[in-house]
Amino acid sequence: MVMPLVARSVGKRYRTGAALDDVTFELASGEVLALVGPNGAGKSTLIKCVLGLIQHSGTVEIGGVAVERHGKAARKLVGYLPQNPAFHPDLTVRETALFYADLRRVPHERARAGVEAIGLGEHAEKEVAALSGGMRQRLALALALMAEPPLLVLDEPGAGLDISARLELRRLVQDERERGTAVLLSTHWLEDVPYIADRVLTLREGRVTSLGPASEADLIAHATSRLFLRLNGRSADAVALLERHFPESPVARSGDWLVVTCAASRKARVVEAVVEAGISIADIRVEEGTPDATQPEAAAATS
Repeated sequence: MVMPLVARSVGKRYRTGAALDDVTFELASGEVLALVGPNGAGKSTLIKCVLGLIQHSGTVEIGGVAVERHGKAARKLVGYLPQNPAFHPDLTVRETALFYADLRRVPHERARAGVEAIGLGEHAEKEVAALSGGMRQRLALALALMAEPPLLVLDEPGAGLDISARLELRRLVQDERERGTAVLLSTHWLEDVPYIADRVLTLREGRVTSLGPASEADLIAHATSRLFLRLNGRSADAVALLERHFPESPVARSGDWLVVTCAASRKARVVEAVVEAGISIADIRVEEGTPDATQPEAAAATS
């Protein structure tokens, strides 16, 4: 049986050193593999290697097709959802779907059906600029799935989504698993992993530090996060709020960022508490730590 994705000894070196070193894993049909690790661990580089966007050592096969030799053919077997999908804001949902259908040489009826299946049928005539963040992510997922690929690659799909949209994303990934699609999911939201993935691959400085069942959640339970919040001049109010409601989570400053160190399972609640207090978050960044990793320096997130 041909596996949707096989990576063998994948490596990538730059002048400054190794971004990836001997990464090996397989992904079966109907399996979700979460790719986690701190900033700079090599997650984005690995996804670029899988998609054949950069040269690398080792081999990657998608549906038995070697990415290194037949990149274009291999990419036809992949649905890709980038972290920040870009659409023409003046096109409607329907027009966007038909445009991408023409690019992928997919029948228009399948594009319309995909918009319906993803729950955007009643918004088909709405311009993309008017969609919420969750709706735009759903549209991007519908386009990624339009050609019914055996492999779906999601790069930080939860970035910028509120709690309800992230729960919806969980359901959509589960639907694809049940259809037999293999899913490679890069995420910073570690608390989602036990609910959305079958296995977890952890990267640290380009190396695989663990690969195992998501149900064995020691990684998740003991992981820490650092939230970098830019609050438009209301940092003092936020510090008082967080110290009152989250006394176990140290709060510090790094330049114009407010830095909150907390359990990974609590970071969504921290963000929610700030928003509920009426404090506007101008920008947010996340650094993840893992049980076998020291915390990265604050400068890594602000660079």
